[in-house]
Amino acid sequence: MVMALFAATAALYAIASGLYVHFLAKGSEGGASWASRVLFGAVACHLGFIATNWLVAGNEPTADIHQALAVLSLTVVLIFLLTARRRQRLQVLGAFITPVTLLLFLGAAFRRGVGPVPEEVRSALVPVHVGTNVLGLAAFAFAFAAGAAYVIQERQLRQKRLGGVFQRLPALDVLDTIGLRSVLVGFPLLTVGVVTGTMWAVQLTSSPLGLSASQGFGLLAWLLFAAVLLLRVAAGWRGRKAAIGAMLGFLMTMVVLAGYLARDALGGAG
Repeated sequence: MVMALFAATAALYAIASGLYVHFLAKGSEGGASWASRVLFGAVACHLGFIATNWLVAGNEPTADIHQALAVLSLTVVLIFLLTARRRQRLQVLGAFITPVTLLLFLGAAFRRGVGPVPEEVRSALVPVHVGTNVLGLAAFAFAFAAGAAYVIQERQLRQKRLGGVFQRLPALDVLDTIGLRSVLVGFPLLTVGVVTGTMWAVQLTSSPLGLSASQGFGLLAWLLFAAVLLLRVAAGWRGRKAAIGAMLGFLMTMVVLAGYLARDALGGAG
């Protein structure tokens, strides 16, 4: 049952991704409507997957990286649906959000290769660590989507292609504002996630200096987002540079997640 729900959810996300990309490229309003309907179906299956995985299989949402990815991907798509419902113009961002959602959700499929976290450490730090990281990464996913849309929109404008994709994407100032607000929301959450993750690592290893490669990339992602915010405030950094900075920061967080998945698959080595 769990695997059937997982497969159905992944398939619906893939279909929705294709429909949203088609809507961005061709502008079919019927395609956008169908994309939204399929995405709602994916969310329903996704909720069923998480509930069944928890209540039947006994995998709590904060149990490990895989369960956290299932929750993270659901959080991203729910925020998108709520945002697009309030502002129809932002529906086209589904072309960037749904592929990210699918990728994150597929990460939940990898089998766990390490033992459970000790209860005394897990009960104190893991829920906070996972919760803040989930919300922070969801915000950064929106910063990535807005940044990617900004880069495309600006290129269309520079090349004076003022029809098609240009008309379907939101205005540059709207995309820039979405990117800024997303980073402003995500950065404090990432900060809490980095701090709690470091505390967790110290308790598990009894060494304040033993940062893994994944934790190192996490710190680099934090520094990159900090630099984006600082340059926005101190140097008036806006537009394309800020969009690319946010995109790179999100990709860095994806490297961190990939590192955790790889380490988990190898049984915690490295």
